[in-house]
Amino acid sequence: MMVPFESAVRCSLEGSRGGRVLVPTTCRADDHGNRVTPLSGTQLRRVASGLTAALLATGALTGVAVAAAPPAQASAPAASDQAARFEVDFLTGMIDHHHMAVMMAEMCVEKAVHDQLAATCESIVATQSAEIATMQQWLEDWYGISHEPDMTGMQSMHRFHDLDGEEFEVAFLRSMIRHHWGAIREAEKCLANAEHDELLTLCTDIREAQLAEIAQMQDWLQEWYDLPGGRPVGTA
Repeated sequence: MMVPFESAVRCSLEGSRGGRVLVPTTCRADDHGNRVTPLSGTQLRRVASGLTAALLATGALTGVAVAAAPPAQASAPAASDQAARFEVDFLTGMIDHHHMAVMMAEMCVEKAVHDQLAATCESIVATQSAEIATMQQWLEDWYGISHEPDMTGMQSMHRFHDLDGEEFEVAFLRSMIRHHWGAIREAEKCLANAEHDELLTLCTDIREAQLAEIAQMQDWLQEWYDLPGGRPVGTA
């Protein structure tokens, strides 16, 4: 049975707060205004897109201000297909990226000469392992996707196995600095394209934490080995 547009609007407004129209996540209305089975993720995005377009058109005719896009809900996909595709690609990619950092850092814990570096590597393992678990849960909750880290690219770590002492620390610091810059670039894309507030917060945390770690590792390269650390953090 087709759902009348006005009934869908009434249903969506049940979740409004502070004058902002939210995407319905728990109900839709039939012809008699009764609650029925919740919408699927795909139906939800279609309803959000249709409601937004209709409400914007109404606002243009009446002069009433209407929110341009509904915020993503905690247990639902992003409202727009473009944002949903970005979030899935970002989460799967960052899970893989974090996994490589964890593997590198675990090796560092065993091989580092300086206690400060070993402690930083332990922190990287703990922080990024927790973030991997969080991102996997979001993929499952928001998009019904299970993702385990892709091991492709792990071969590049083999060179660290044959290094010790100063050689290992220099190679590790340079490699992790480059790796962190890659994560920062992706986090900045996330801040421009993601919709879920939780994900936006995580991307802010990734950017800030890894910029601080880059600065520290650059200082150690200079202090311990009189070597440059690459791009200055101040240019980010």
